Amino acid sequence: MRDDSYFETLEQRTRRLERWLRISIGGWLAVAVLGVCAFTIRSSSQQPTTPASLKVSELVVVDPKGVERVRIGGDLPDATINGKRIPRGEKAAGVLLYDTTGQERGGYVTWESGNVGLTLDTRKGQVALFAAGLEGSALNMWHGKDAVEIRSDEDGSRVTAIQDGRIASQQPNTIKLSSSTCEDYRGARARVSAEQVMRDCQRRFAAEACRACLEAR
Repeated sequence: MRDDSYFETLEQRTRRLERWLRISIGGWLAVAVLGVCAFTIRSSSQQPTTPASLKVSELVVVDPKGVERVRIGGDLPDATINGKRIPRGEKAAGVLLYDTTGQERGGYVTWESGNVGLTLDTRKGQVALFAAGLEGSALNMWHGKDAVEIRSDEDGSRVTAIQDGRIASQQPNTIKLSSSTCEDYRGARARVSAEQVMRDCQRRFAAEACRACLEAR
């Protein structure tokens, strides 16, 4: 009888011990899981949320309506104005801006020739250009056949006003064509008439400067 009571007490103690072990193991597992979670959260919070570098060939930004508003690319497409494709003349890379209709309204680009420029467009076409070539620079603004140009290059710094496609004034009026520019115009006379060369020259320079170059003996 005493032995039965002893074994019964021993069995109860064993069951309590087993229960305590299960609780202890469960507690330690819970602590371990919480520790892993805390470490993971801390590690992820310390990591940057954005990549340090992003390398793409093109990036397009759209507005809430899905209309393309900004395009950044290494090989930009030609412009489309009023549904008509307008070739750029050479490959270009940079940033293009579009209005709410998705039409191009300007950009900041580099061309294959090495020139870089900032352009501004109305919905009918380009009306302003601020460009830097390999050496000189120019700021052009125009409306139809009227234009204002500020230019600084090997031919000097000058401000030119154009009305109806012809130079109305150019300051300073002492501008002289550089020897290389003058030689280019003189060489063109072997391909086209002297009158055509003079007209082409007077699209960029005052008549006096063109005559001083082309009529010189």
